[in-house]
Formats: sequence, C-alpha cells, structure tokens
Amino acid sequence: MSALTNIKACNTFNDFARLLGFKANSLAYLLWGMHADTKYTTFDIPKRSGGKRTICAPNPKLKLAQSRLSELLQQCEKEVEVIHAVKKSLSHGFKKEHSILTNAEGHCGRRYVLNIDLEDFFGTIHFGRVRGFFIKNRQFALNPTIAMTIAQIACHENKLPQGSPCSPVISNLVANILDIRLAKLSKIHGCSYTRYADDITFSTSMPDFPESIAFKQIDSNHWVLGKPLVDAIKACKFRINLSKTRLQYRRSRQDVTGIVVNKQLNVRSEYRKALRAMVYKLRETGSFSRNYSQLGANGDTQVIAKDGSRAQLFGMLSYVIQVERWRNRRIDSPPERLSANEWLMREFLFYTMFANADRPCIVCEGKTDSIYIREAIKNLGASFPYLAKSNAGNNEVIVSLVRNTDLLARLFGLSGGETRLKDFVKNYRDEYRKIKGPKGSHPVIILFDNDSGAKDVLNLLANLFKVIPVVGRQYFHVHDNLYVMLTSPVGAGPHYIEKCFDAATLAMTLGGKTFNPANQTLGPNEYGKGFFAEKVIAPNAQSIDFSGFSTMLAEFSSIIVSHAAPSPSLPVPPGMAPSP
Repeated sequence: MSALTNIKACNTFNDFARLLGFKANSLAYLLWGMHADTKYTTFDIPKRSGGKRTICAPNPKLKLAQSRLSELLQQCEKEVEVIHAVKKSLSHGFKKEHSILTNAEGHCGRRYVLNIDLEDFFGTIHFGRVRGFFIKNRQFALNPTIAMTIAQIACHENKLPQGSPCSPVISNLVANILDIRLAKLSKIHGCSYTRYADDITFSTSMPDFPESIAFKQIDSNHWVLGKPLVDAIKACKFRINLSKTRLQYRRSRQDVTGIVVNKQLNVRSEYRKALRAMVYKLRETGSFSRNYSQLGANGDTQVIAKDGSRAQLFGMLSYVIQVERWRNRRIDSPPERLSANEWLMREFLFYTMFANADRPCIVCEGKTDSIYIREAIKNLGASFPYLAKSNAGNNEVIVSLVRNTDLLARLFGLSGGETRLKDFVKNYRDEYRKIKGPKGSHPVIILFDNDSGAKDVLNLLANLFKVIPVVGRQYFHVHDNLYVMLTSPVGAGPHYIEKCFDAATLAMTLGGKTFNPANQTLGPNEYGKGFFAEKVIAPNAQSIDFSGFSTMLAEFSSIIVSHAAPSPSLPVPPGMAPSP
C-alpha cells in the first residue's frame, strides 16, 4: 500500500501514531505531556549576508517523530508528482536527487537572471496553514484530526521552526501552489523559473526582461518587481524581501544559490582562490586559517579568521570537485589530465594522507587486501599495540588502511594492481620533496604480493632508490617515511595475501561455489576475491583463524617502531624489535 493511501486511511490519532511507528500514549506525551521548554533548544547562528538566523533544534524523541513524519510526507510528495506526471520539479530545496546544482542549471547562459528572496519563509507557514493544507489539498484531503496532529508535530510557537526535520518537506508542499503560479507567469513571458527554499529565480535570454516580472525604473538603475509577480506571491501568503531582489546581466557575474551560471556552472573565483591559498599554507606550514562568521555582542555578523581543520578543507575541496563533476557528468570519459581543481585536491590529499598523516598508513594492491588486514588486526590486536587498541572490549584499528576509492583512483592511480602502485612508489619522492611543512612523522607502508610482479618492484627499488632487496628481508625503507613491504620475505617463494588464511577458510563455499584466488577467469562454480572478502571474511571474522597474518602484522609494527625510533616517548615492546 502506498504512503499516500496509508496516511489518507488514518481516521484517529491512534491510527496515525501507529503509521509513524509510535504507541499512541508515547506520541501524545511528546505533543501534550512534555513541558514546552524542553521540546526545543533555541540558538542563533550568523547569516552570510548579515544578521542572524534562529535555529530551534527539537529534542531527540520529538526529532524522531518529526523525522518519520518527514520521510512519510516525502514519499507522499513523490507519489503526487507521479499522479500529475511531473517531469521536472520546480522546487529543488530539501528534495532527494535535487540540489543547488539542479536549481542553477536551468539558468545557465542567460541574458538576464533575476533573484528574489522570500522573507521569513518558514515563519509565514503557521499552524493554521499547515492544518488547512492537509485538509483542503485535493491529493491529501486528510481527516481533520490527522491534519491537526501533523501541525502539532511540525509547528513550534505557531509556525514551522528552522531546525525541524519536517519543516522542509511541509514548506515545499505548502509552497507548491506558489511554484505553479510563478511557473505559469514565467512561461507566458518566456522565462525559466525555479525555487530553492526561499530563493526564487527567473531567467531569460530575450532582448528585454518582461515588465510583468520586473522592470527598471525610469532614470534609475533600480529594478522593481512587476505587479503580476508581486500579486501572485501575496496571494500565496508569502512576503518578498525587497532588499535581496537583484537582476544580474550577462556582462557581469550571474549566480544562483551561490553557483555561477554565466557560461557554465562554477563556483565563485574568490572561493577557488581562497582554497588554493589554504592548501598552499597547509603544505608550507602545517596549518591554515579561514574566515568564520560569528554574531557580535549587538547581534551583527562579524567575520574573523580562525585556524581551520583538515576535515573542513577537505569538505570545501570536495564541494568544488562535485560542481566540476556535475558540470561534466555527460562526458563519456573524464579527460586524461587532471583539472586545476583535481590537482589542488591531489596536493591536499598527498599531504594529509601520506606526507603528514596523523597515523601510520598502509596502502595495499587490491580493494580486498585492506579488508583482510583490518579484520586480522581487530582479531589479533591484543598482541599488536601499535596497530590496535582496546575499546570497550573490542580492538580498534589505529592505523590508516587506504581504500581504493574512485577519487584516489582518479588522483593517484590507486585503483588496484601492482603496476599503478609501483608508479605511486616511483613518484613519491619527487612529490614529497615539494612540501616544506611538517612531514614524515608516521610511515607510509606500500604492501605488494610477493608474486611475479614483485620482481619489478624490487628492481625499481634497486635502480631508482639504490635499495638492495636482501634475501630474507620483508620490508625496505625507500625514502623518508615511505616503506615497501612484501607479503612474505624475499626468497621465500611465490606468495599472495590470501595464503595467510588457513585451508578451512579458503575452502569455504558460497552458494555451492568455491573460492578462486586468481580472480581472473572464474569458472561457473567459482567465486572471486570480492565475494571472499565481503561475504566470507568480513561477516565471519570472529570465527576465522587469522594466525597466518601474525608475521605480516609484526612487520608492520616493526616499521612503525623503527620509523619512530628517534622518539624516546615510543618504547619498543617485547617481540617488536625492527628487522635486522
């Protein structure tokens, strides 16, 4: 049964409580039994444009009810769009598969872009509007008791609060009539229309902007909204923030919800320049600062510089990469050369993941290897305190096991396989030398299978780094904090990481199929490394014998101890002396 059918079938408070997964008395307590002062925590945050925004954060139990209501209404919203055969949504805020990018895309490359802001968007949607919408709307037409309950769950101080999980979807439902009216007005006059929360955008490439939407005052550069547009917004019971109304010409920078749309979707140049400066500063000094907005004593917004974190900078760089990838998403294959934004991300990640990582780092050949090692460390961690620590009775891995993600494959070629990993070792020294900031406090360990490909790796060490692969050694110091390690000592014969498992584990079947570690051409009754790691090792880790990994984990520990040997604060535990 559909979500819309389920909600319309509710006739009593008890029915609706069950639909949300609550007992009736529990939901009733949240709405009427809980003291009003304990329902929300209220605080102010600064707006980028100045002033402050009041956030009302619901307490966890009320938030759970609001989250479930939000999910239910989002499902109903999608069903309504299917009923009306909506091909393209007019509203892009707070909706799955929609974002500031989908909102901005329809306004790219236009002669004129008009931005309008709705004042106190959530605040204008009061208790009565919420209740009335769910009663009167033809698609919902809910029982008044259910509509009342929705309004009671959603509203605080007689309006939708900013901070509630269900305010966004309810605001979109209520504002849908506004979208329909403005879209019709836009279509009549040859414009495109979208809305992202309280940000409304019209755009057109006609020679003159339609006066019914906006016009320039005589003998003035000031633009005024047309009466049909103003009347439509007022009829839908919303208010216009006239101070934020602006019309942008093609010859100047045009942006929609923070995305530049002149020729193609892009982030602002000032933002990119600031990121370059922060990455440069980080690599030069080990730290960087960024601007923060905060509220002053008199409630105004102040911008101050504070130390930034690596997580924040990664998020900012990821945003720029996201915009770039969205812009190029229809290209069949990415260009061979990295873009300027990708190079910047690469420089940041090389420093934070490898050159100046906050913990020892292990990089493996394949995607499955890191799963094996992680589970082995968790299982044997009590014997290897440099790899794991006890946490609530479980062993927590305290080294970084690099996963083969699409991003690392694109930026570093770390997509699995001995060839790409060998190239990473080959180029490491040159990239490492470019960094002037703090570096090398933790080792980066590159793990290779000791199979036929190991010969090329050992030749690279001998020819380029003058590191002689002595028989019996399992790891080699390559450059500063870079180490290369094999899954077994040199001269021990062909070896790959799956050989660390006992025969019983390797013989485990999946759906009647047996494991083939070659992972190349699989027979009809065989499964490969991916299924072995994810379907056999990970779910059965507690019962699997990982003792075959002990030598490898001891070598990891020896590298960590050896690399940190100059530090008197890091004693060498028994059984972990560095290899000779």
